[in-house]
Amino acid sequence: MGVTTSTSLGKLRDNPVLQKFVGSAAVAEGDEFWKELLLFSHTQGGNPAEAKLWDESTTPLVESLVKNNPSSGNLRSLIKVCLEYASSLRDEANCESNVLTWRVHNALLILRTSLKYMLLNLTEEEVILQIDGSTTVPQLTTLQVRTTENRAEELSPTPAGLGTLGQRLNPSIDPSSGTDQAKGREKEKGVVELPVGVDSPIPSVTATELISMETLLSRQLVEGVVSLLADVPLLPFTYDIHVEAINLFLVLLSTQMFGGGASGSVLLQHVMSVSSDLAVLLVQCLLHHVTTSPPLPPEHFRSQSTGIISSITSGLWWLVSPTRSSGSGTTATGSGVSPSPLRDHALLLLLVLSHQQTGGYNPFRSALASFTDERSASPFSISLEKLYLALCQQLHNEQTTLFLYLLLQGNANFASFIFSRSDIDLLVLPVLQQLHSCGQQSSHHVYMLLILLLILSQDDCFNKSIHELTVARVPWYSDRVVANISLGSLMVMVLVRTIQVNIAHVRDKYLHTNCLAALANMSSHFHSLHLDAARKLVNLFKLLAKKNQRMTERLKGPKDDTAPQTQYSDYATEQQIVEEILQMVLEIMNSCLTHSLHHNPHLVYSLLYQREVFEPFRTHPSLMDLVHNIETVITFFSSRLEKTGPSPYSSAFVLETIVQASKSWPRNRLRVFPELKFRYVEEDQPDEFFIPYVWTLVFKSSSLYWDSSRIQFSATV
Repeated sequence: MGVTTSTSLGKLRDNPVLQKFVGSAAVAEGDEFWKELLLFSHTQGGNPAEAKLWDESTTPLVESLVKNNPSSGNLRSLIKVCLEYASSLRDEANCESNVLTWRVHNALLILRTSLKYMLLNLTEEEVILQIDGSTTVPQLTTLQVRTTENRAEELSPTPAGLGTLGQRLNPSIDPSSGTDQAKGREKEKGVVELPVGVDSPIPSVTATELISMETLLSRQLVEGVVSLLADVPLLPFTYDIHVEAINLFLVLLSTQMFGGGASGSVLLQHVMSVSSDLAVLLVQCLLHHVTTSPPLPPEHFRSQSTGIISSITSGLWWLVSPTRSSGSGTTATGSGVSPSPLRDHALLLLLVLSHQQTGGYNPFRSALASFTDERSASPFSISLEKLYLALCQQLHNEQTTLFLYLLLQGNANFASFIFSRSDIDLLVLPVLQQLHSCGQQSSHHVYMLLILLLILSQDDCFNKSIHELTVARVPWYSDRVVANISLGSLMVMVLVRTIQVNIAHVRDKYLHTNCLAALANMSSHFHSLHLDAARKLVNLFKLLAKKNQRMTERLKGPKDDTAPQTQYSDYATEQQIVEEILQMVLEIMNSCLTHSLHHNPHLVYSLLYQREVFEPFRTHPSLMDLVHNIETVITFFSSRLEKTGPSPYSSAFVLETIVQASKSWPRNRLRVFPELKFRYVEEDQPDEFFIPYVWTLVFKSSSLYWDSSRIQFSATV
């Protein structure tokens, strides 16, 4: 944390300048006091530990501000001063003024610190009144006031809101799972009538019931922060201003983390009601940060001070700027200070803004869906090439994976651009690497990675191209040494491995459902499958066949009278799931054999080698037709081998015989089943999954400190 210590932070509460700001005496907007207050040098070190120390040190001051601000109005004055200073920064020449940039940054820091405490400890209505003023209403006898029991609904992240597949592979989702939340939202709308005397202060009435939206200072603050991010140029002197403005924006929307859903949120209404033009400018700015990953500028650009300012600040706050070298501090992920905190926080803000489902128009999601490539004549265009490369380099981050999903689902221009890429391996390989280490990833990250592959596999051109790209080395693949393998074969291996791990440890039906759906979409395009990929596919069937046999024996055997009845019901359900997977694996192999047997001799070889595993299913009611096709292939190629002479045969000889016999294989020999095609379909109310998930990412990945004990949904997703 550099030279900033808890001792120096502990002196803040005794500082006379800060005491005046949080005190009961009003300070006019034009008072020279604001210049004195905002001339200090402090930038946080980029990790939650330092942010926590800062929050704890400033808590007594903010408590005094909450108590005195209704009468002093100093918070409102600071907001106006901040907006005035920020408007001056739109001129690039003014950005080189160390004094002005300091004042704007410090004003944003104080506002973020104060509002973060208020939003955590007060109702949103009370926070709005702190910003917009305690209003008196003459000649009213009743007011609509929210009851405290209607403050919030608790959001629980669950895959139930994530999405489904368009055909048979539909995860078992209870359509009534959102009933309680829906009731909670309906309950939020309830009001009670309270008697109010003439000219009485309003303790908890929403500001929108009293003042027009356009004149609210809280709305001006939201629009001012948006304008600052969109209009103030990014220079070394303004880097920390952009980061702090994004942090303030995240704080303004953070009521959702603490149980305040989208329903009835005044601050969220302010954000969602910004003009489309302003939303486009903000999204364009944030996308630029995500694409270019602006690095931390040299320290002297952000904290250097002239002699006179240095002497003033040293007497005010007794606080100096912490040193933020690449070797100090840790982020929420514990990987050290991010080389580009602006990129990281810009991405988080994009996710938060884009996933707000308020039941109406979302200008930020609309803007994100509208951008085109810079070579087009569109007014909102960026370099899709640079964005694609930037995202491929960051797919180890959950937030990048989720953002790529958002773009594939929401921006047709970007999706078409990705499907046209000849270097799609730049995207697929990082996804496969993360899936290969799925035991180290959160379950939700694994879901999103699989959904990305499922969406990609819906495109026939993608399914063909991945078998034309060769991967020279795969150092992260731990099962065996893999080299010179097609991207398609590697994708088959990783997906099958994911299913095997899931069956052995996790047993998540949603997970293997998406794996099988992606494999099914790819199956008719399998081409020159690597021997390891073919073996894994057949071995998956063998593994499931053994599991199914054990379950059958368990269910047919004598019952244990001491075991609960539900145990046998669970066995039957698990066996049904295993049989469904067996059927899908058979359909995947059938699809490949029907469409491209002559291009996949290694699959035929693996079937011959493991022929005995299919015999128990010759009479199985739902599998016999599929097994018949497999045995037809086995019989045909076995007969060709027998004609060459007695066994044993070498592997090379068997493979060469298969290649030659494939030329005379009658393609109409197999029964043709309906083509396997599955599409990912997002749920009608995806916010039940995505809003908690996005805020979980903010909790884990931002440099801000969030009190986990106050969060109203799981932060361990």
